[in-house]
Amino acid sequence: MPAMPAQTAPPAAEQPLSVTRRPLDLEDYVEVARRHRAWILGPAFLGLVLGVVTAFLWEDSYIARGKIRITPPQVPARLVPGNVGEELTARINAIAQEIITRSSLQNLIQTYNLYPDDRKRLPMEDVIDQMRRAIGIDNIESYTRSGAPRYHVFTVSFIYSDRRLAQKICSELIDRFTKQSIESRLNSSRQTTLFLSDQYESAKRELDDIDARIAVFRTKYFGELPEQEQMVVSRLSTMEASLQATSGQLSRAQQDRIQLETQLRELREEAAALAHQPPAGETAAAAAQSNPRIGELRREIERSRNSLRVLRESYTDSHPDVRRLALFIEGREAQLKELIEEEKKRLAEMPAGQGRQALGIPAANLQKLREVSSAIARVQAALQAKDMEIEDYNRQINDLKSRIKSTQSKLESGASISQEYLQLVRDRELAARRYEDLGRKLQDSNMATDLVSRGQSETMEVLESPVIPEEPIAPNRPLIIAVGVAFGLAVGIGLASVREIKDSSLKNLKDVRAYTRLTVLGSIPLLENDFVVRRRRRIAWLAWACAILVGLLLMAGAVFYYYTQRG
Repeated sequence: MPAMPAQTAPPAAEQPLSVTRRPLDLEDYVEVARRHRAWILGPAFLGLVLGVVTAFLWEDSYIARGKIRITPPQVPARLVPGNVGEELTARINAIAQEIITRSSLQNLIQTYNLYPDDRKRLPMEDVIDQMRRAIGIDNIESYTRSGAPRYHVFTVSFIYSDRRLAQKICSELIDRFTKQSIESRLNSSRQTTLFLSDQYESAKRELDDIDARIAVFRTKYFGELPEQEQMVVSRLSTMEASLQATSGQLSRAQQDRIQLETQLRELREEAAALAHQPPAGETAAAAAQSNPRIGELRREIERSRNSLRVLRESYTDSHPDVRRLALFIEGREAQLKELIEEEKKRLAEMPAGQGRQALGIPAANLQKLREVSSAIARVQAALQAKDMEIEDYNRQINDLKSRIKSTQSKLESGASISQEYLQLVRDRELAARRYEDLGRKLQDSNMATDLVSRGQSETMEVLESPVIPEEPIAPNRPLIIAVGVAFGLAVGIGLASVREIKDSSLKNLKDVRAYTRLTVLGSIPLLENDFVVRRRRRIAWLAWACAILVGLLLMAGAVFYYYTQRG
């Protein structure tokens, strides 16, 4: 290799401190690679060794997979609707969260002695997190076969270094999935049924309370309720008709009483005429002289009758003054009758001729006077009965008027009562509708819970059981080795580039011409001692042989360890 040119042109007057490197061509790159081949091949070989050792000392990771199918319920949903309306993905995720809890995974780790090395150097929480990352649930797919109900399939997987344990743990996870699905669905259905049962009892209590309030309201305002309005109107019409009929009967009774009074007056006039009729040849003055009290009573009765006729022209017979005057006349007539009876007894004790002459009543009129007196007594009794009848009619009329007034007031006050009652009825209808709706839902929920407990609802079943994996999924040894070689080669190229950049010597004639801008007349090759050159080459070959031997031994040991452990 030429070190310096033999003859050069005279140097320039001023040399620059630094110059820009000339651009390299392909020949220059080949020359650089030749000069630094040891720095490039050494890291590349080291990357190869490290890649092979890493690839074969890295434990295999096997993945075991199993498929679970979600079968639709055996009884159609239109006949027995389910209680669980949770979305399929959410339900699977919820079951998965229950399966990968700390206690569940720790139980699996201790039962199957998983991750023994990691458990020695890591806390249990880290080991459990590592196992969680190794569990996979994915690929939820839906299928429909020739119009049959749609069913869903998802995959459960587990990654572990021991392929047999991977298959066992995956089978255990799938078994827990199916069991947890049934338990979760049954618990959810039971909770729904319990909730609906509580709501049903609450609705029943509310309905009973409203029924009791309506019963009290109906008792308190009987006859004023909206549905009884027609009945009240009909009753009011009936009472008005009864009032009219009773008023008619009262009018007829009053007319009968007037007729009886007229008849009584006529009979009394007839009796008075018979009693006052003088005998043949005797004057009226002689009859009055026999008993002056009789004549006085007759005159008083006559005056009272005249006053009574005047009062009846202005008032009815039920007027207090009319009744009082009539009673006064009856009393005087009774006194007159008693006086006449006393005169009769007195005359009976006297001789017949003297008695008749003293009384002034002819003997022919005495029998007729007795008959008229009996008729007067009967008419007075009929008149008294008629008065009682009129009084009863008046009482009935007053009672009917009071009842009509009360009924009318009820109709008038029925607006506010009707509003309150209608509100109670609406509340009762709403409560009854809610009670019936909850009753139907509770019945459906009970049927759905029974369906789940019988195992005839939507269930999870194993579609494909996990098998022992044959080939590992990790590590990817060719990729690791290729990455190691590529990384070593990149490091070697980087070292060669650094050395080339730091080396500022002139390597060939191109450098001399480019940097000195002088014409090169000739060059002298570098002369070295042959012994030194041979010794340096032997040392280099020895170093390379040792390095290659050590690298091959390391790679062979790693490969041997891998296949030994795998076997």
